Amino acid sequence: MDSSRYVFYSFAFLTGFAGQAYGIIFNLHMRGQHFTNAQIGAIVSSSLWGSAVLGLILALVLNKFEKRRILFFSSLLTGILMILRTLILSFPAQILLAFVFGAFSSLSGMAFTVSLLAKTELKKRYSVFGSQFSVTMTASVLGNILGGTMADNLGYSFSLLFAASLQLCSAFLIRKIGSVRNVSPLLKGFSLDSVQKRVLTYYILSNVLIGFGAGLFLNFSNLMFYDLFNLPLGHVGLIMALAQLMTALGSFSSGALQKRFGTLRVLLTCHTVVVPLMLSLSFTRNLIAFTSLYVVRFMLMNMVNPSLTVLVFSNLPEQLIMSANGFGNLLNSSSRALAAYLYGWIVEGPKDYTRLLLISTLFYGLNALLTWWFKKRLEKLVS
Repeated sequence: MDSSRYVFYSFAFLTGFAGQAYGIIFNLHMRGQHFTNAQIGAIVSSSLWGSAVLGLILALVLNKFEKRRILFFSSLLTGILMILRTLILSFPAQILLAFVFGAFSSLSGMAFTVSLLAKTELKKRYSVFGSQFSVTMTASVLGNILGGTMADNLGYSFSLLFAASLQLCSAFLIRKIGSVRNVSPLLKGFSLDSVQKRVLTYYILSNVLIGFGAGLFLNFSNLMFYDLFNLPLGHVGLIMALAQLMTALGSFSSGALQKRFGTLRVLLTCHTVVVPLMLSLSFTRNLIAFTSLYVVRFMLMNMVNPSLTVLVFSNLPEQLIMSANGFGNLLNSSSRALAAYLYGWIVEGPKDYTRLLLISTLFYGLNALLTWWFKKRLEKLVS
């Protein structure tokens, strides 16, 4: 694993930088091309539906193929689609391109997770996934800062194409990873014990609740800061970068917290504290206070993601991992897609963000209750 690990980290860095730089610019690029909020919401929604539906279909159909090849081709196609989305500016074409882009970018993420799991010993998974997540967050910090700065100084189109070129470069790193062994096909059958059933139930339901809660505002954070505080894109990028830098630092420390308090307790604490933070965000309109609340919320929700991934997938049958990942992505992305579509209808002006964030708070609260239920039943059972 040692030689492959650095290739995985390099891939995570490039894709993290490219994806974040592209993401922070794209919505405002669409705004600059005279797309309405409703149209931008529909484009984001289409990408998420592609990730949900077509992404799951591709994951199921391609499950029997060697994961390194899937990762290479899906990463390559993601870069090509990023270029096309930058250059083709008709609304119907954007809907179609967003749908296909969502599918292949999610397939790339699933293939990456399965490949990294297969290449990592069980006892090292928490540390390796935590380190990989920190690399991704660090790259995202730079993507936010440099992406926003490039867009302000060199133009949106150039910056988007630069990010797409980095995504294309990342695909060719995959050739340096050794082959990833296939597991037995899903259709051969498997059985789940009571622990695995509860783990899978929690994973599915949590994906739905977090997906909808985050989808209402997270994909539109750049627009939200612009609408509420009239911030230039470079400043928005700095805020996003700060959020991801804090997440990277949090993910480094999460390993020590888990050893001391247990993974489930740390997970429950983070998911619970997020609820009052979201409630405060709904009514706070001071830039410094709003930014502080946003950054802490982002850090708490994301610093536990690597641990949740390892906890869930290490307690599921190996032949189920990619399909479970795809199904979880289906529910998470479809929830986000519905929420993204509703954004365009809920938000017509800055005052509407209070209502939007209150609805989001409700779903984060339900997820905290679900996590409490999960911890209560499984703390003594899962590894």
